[in-house]
Amino acid sequence: MSRGSDTVTPTTLGTGTTEARLNDDSPLQVPDGINNIAAAVPYFVPTGVFTPDESYLIRVRMQSNDIGIEPCRFMMPGVNTGDAAFASVQAPMLKSYEMNISNESQKPAKVGGTNINIYGQAMVGNTAAPSLGCELLYSTASTGQEQYWDTPDSISTGGTTINTRTTLNTITITNGIQITSLGMVVTPTTAAASTHDVGEAEFNSSDFQTPFPQKFPIAPSFTGLGSAANNLTNPAGISQQRFPPGEGIPLPINGRCLVNSFYTNRDAKGVGSKVMPFLSFTR
Repeated sequence: MSRGSDTVTPTTLGTGTTEARLNDDSPLQVPDGINNIAAAVPYFVPTGVFTPDESYLIRVRMQSNDIGIEPCRFMMPGVNTGDAAFASVQAPMLKSYEMNISNESQKPAKVGGTNINIYGQAMVGNTAAPSLGCELLYSTASTGQEQYWDTPDSISTGGTTINTRTTLNTITITNGIQITSLGMVVTPTTAAASTHDVGEAEFNSSDFQTPFPQKFPIAPSFTGLGSAANNLTNPAGISQQRFPPGEGIPLPINGRCLVNSFYTNRDAKGVGSKVMPFLSFTR
């Protein structure tokens, strides 16, 4: 058994919210002999000068005509800028998204290598366009259960009054067995001195085969004092509730599950923050 990894050519996503394929608009080909796509590690950097009151909120999507990788849409950690002449911006830690997708192209019936298309989409516009790259980790052995990822189709906006519970856009799971993680990214739409992002994520569904609540805190971000206020995010930049193998949320067998999600902001905001839930599941 052995491992390897490869990276795509980073691609500038533009200043809007249009999805772009990475790697010079070409697929990444998995090497021969690889049996498993173990994980993905995306990263990005702004291509110009930061602008006040702009956050970076990016979704990654993967697609392949050769292996069953979809759905595969997950959120990267949010990055916040500050208000007025802020001094610094904190970059988040690299995050690995487990996939464990079998490379079915290695079966005798498949001729040629597996191609994987990797896309990036900024969920909010930015004056300085982000440049997005991604690493794929490979293995010659099975590394665990196959993990699928999904988000709502569009982003939501949180409340402005303290303790407001906002209903977010839904996620539909098809033919899932168990939810293995729940996550949420919250970034400010407009930074303001001494105004913070803090609160709770909540997920529920009448299709969950368990009665237990699913609530957890978001990764908070704090804005400083004065006209040059930074807005610094928790270094993780993201909040994720992971379940050990076999201890996730059971789902209906061979059916559809509509997952509802909510965000309760615990600090008053002049402008509601941008909120995006996501999850992973097994089949």
